[in-house]
Amino acid sequence: FQSPSPADLAAHRGAMLRFARRRIRDEDLAEDAVQDALLAALSNRASFQGQSALRTWLIGILNHKIQDTFRREGRYVSLGGGADSDDDSDRELERLAWEQDDDYHDPLRQVARNRLGEALHSEIEALPRTLKDVFVMQVLEGADTAEVCRELEITEANCWVRLHRARKRLSERMSAHLT
Repeated sequence: FQSPSPADLAAHRGAMLRFARRRIRDEDLAEDAVQDALLAALSNRASFQGQSALRTWLIGILNHKIQDTFRREGRYVSLGGGADSDDDSDRELERLAWEQDDDYHDPLRQVARNRLGEALHSEIEALPRTLKDVFVMQVLEGADTAEVCRELEITEANCWVRLHRARKRLSERMSAHLT
């Protein structure tokens, strides 16, 4: 199997940027995450073995970069409400922030989140290609229905049926991981 070329990777930049914008909602941070993901993919492209679509692999890398961005940027969120805020509300915000920060850095919860994410990724990869392609494009990448139908050469009704079946299968398969 031949590893993807830099041009192959760059061809998915638009989809990656749409995905990042939907998750981050900050243009600069989204652009940074996409650049970081493309750089990571470029330096590790020999590890791509074609077991999933190239776009799926890139979105997976991007998703990890976005999580890194949230971790990094979350440390710099200002808790102060400005000159008009009262001390009680500031203390309450600070208390909530510390509780969330402690919860986020709890090793057991991190392991659980990582395992759940790995299980979901594995279940998405295990979907039949017809279902996986629709799910990845529409749910993960944020492509609109018309774009999915055009790229996969299917009808809108077929797109919705495939998406429904993919969600149903993932829901059934993930229920074991959530109990």
